[in-house]
Amino acid sequence: MADKQHVNKIEISGFRGLERLELDGLGTFNMLLGANDVGKTSALEAIFLLSGFANPFLAINVQNWRNLRVNNFSDLALFFHDLDIDAPIRLAAHSSGPVKLQKLTLSAEQEKTEIDIGVQHMVNGGNGSARGTGSGGQAVDMPFSAVPVGPKILRYDVTVKPRRGAAWSFSNAIRVASGDNIQLTEPLNPVSKQMIGGSRYVTVMSGYSSDIIGDVLIKKRSDTLVEFLQIINPRITNIIVKGNATFADTGLDEMIPLNMFGSGVTRAAAILAPCILGNEQILLIDELEHGLHHTTVRSLLEALLALSHEQGMQVFATTNSLNVLQSLQQALREEAFSGRQATTNCYALQRDKAGLVRSYRYQYEQFDHCIRHGIEIR
Repeated sequence: MADKQHVNKIEISGFRGLERLELDGLGTFNMLLGANDVGKTSALEAIFLLSGFANPFLAINVQNWRNLRVNNFSDLALFFHDLDIDAPIRLAAHSSGPVKLQKLTLSAEQEKTEIDIGVQHMVNGGNGSARGTGSGGQAVDMPFSAVPVGPKILRYDVTVKPRRGAAWSFSNAIRVASGDNIQLTEPLNPVSKQMIGGSRYVTVMSGYSSDIIGDVLIKKRSDTLVEFLQIINPRITNIIVKGNATFADTGLDEMIPLNMFGSGVTRAAAILAPCILGNEQILLIDELEHGLHHTTVRSLLEALLALSHEQGMQVFATTNSLNVLQSLQQALREEAFSGRQATTNCYALQRDKAGLVRSYRYQYEQFDHCIRHGIEIR
């Protein structure tokens, strides 16, 4: 298994519908389940923002994945719990690896602009100085100040605490200049190898990446991907990449674009190709069963269990399906995957009477018992 750092605990505060949420005792494979709109997708988005290469532009990607265009700052306000932009979003990841703690704070601020004495006196009386002209024509010092009169920006503060050595941090912010024109307020900080990350997020709308499949071919791992795709469509015997498109050989005179196959094939390619390549530390999958026939879910889970172990990749997935849990339980009972039982958890998210979302962790023995005896996991 590749030597990669795993996250042991995630803390989310003030993000979307999650006032506070803690996921503790995380393993290699983590399944989040719960009712609709309880915050499963939001939890994945928070983990992605926290681990995803420390890039402020990822906030824009997250909105776009929900079919939400960012045309002004009010569109970014949708990140904040109850749309309260005065309450910062705080995210934290704890690990037993080289990075002990990584924190991300998202906050709304107004840009500050230096203004002259006349305007300044009307705002707050002024401080600092500038050069001006007195009543007699002589040069005099005049007050000026930087005050928050500009457009709102989304501030992005990261703190990293290594297990050894001093903590370090950096900040940046994004502004919506006009329409969907997004700008950084400062140059993008280079990503440190000390940070927890990176991550890949497979949404319900994600398609496969021909670039990633091309890299799989270059690494001579196409046979592995074809083997898994054959479970969904046995006619597939080979795949190639040409330009921006991926094609599959089904024995016809010409290869068929992968997009011509059902959603099961394209969904499996989107999920498994990054696993085979193994460049990321974290894989996030929203609604794992989306587009898959129930008979293929277990095969996909077995592939994920095998590849995540091989590549040292930590998996977070969401589901609304009892079939997914049953398939996971059955896969872990097999001799080939029984060793993964101790590193597999299910987290049931439930909203209490006060509206606070809580997580309840089920280790393998617990959710195996529930499924065997028909007990609802809640």
